[in-house]
Amino acid sequence: MIKTQYHSYRLQLLCGLLLSFLLLSGCSQQLQRQTCVALTEGVSYCLAPVSTQVEQGTHSQTVQFSHDGQSHQLITELQIDQYTMTLVGLAPLGQPLFTIVYDGNNLISQQSSLLGEAFKAEYLMAILQLVYWPTEEVNQHLSSGSWQQQACLSALCRQLTQDNVILHAEYSQNNPWQAAININITQADVQIRIQALQ
Repeated sequence: MIKTQYHSYRLQLLCGLLLSFLLLSGCSQQLQRQTCVALTEGVSYCLAPVSTQVEQGTHSQTVQFSHDGQSHQLITELQIDQYTMTLVGLAPLGQPLFTIVYDGNNLISQQSSLLGEAFKAEYLMAILQLVYWPTEEVNQHLSSGSWQQQACLSALCRQLTQDNVILHAEYSQNNPWQAAININITQADVQIRIQALQ
């Protein structure tokens, strides 16, 4: 009798663990992503590999997107080592949303199915490279246009131009990794604020 109850308990436990695993795997999906993204019509950016000019380590930020009167916020952690760049996105309350890993050649994205396949974390990774990578490296990976430092009233400003301004970034201080950065993507009417977390 006791032996039968023990086997029944083990079976229930195994079924519970299996069900939990299936539910968790059903909540996320692994996606192969493109390493080049369109910033605007006619201008694309292909992710640059990690180089010795890029500051390695772990960097945390809050990222706020505004478009068409709506605003969304998330917390990101950007990990950079000698060969890879890993970007993790969390909801404001800490729920994991996505993890995207770039090894210089391939880009793998693991994201919550709640985000849907239309959500592309590689766009955010591309924006982070634009604002943090040295301008000369970014320019080598643009299909056209020019990403340059500009004189402005803020501590530091950079602009992506092709005939006119496509993207404008203002930094609260000269060290981008410690700055609050306001980004305006003119043609898309998108504003992004990246705030470094100390």
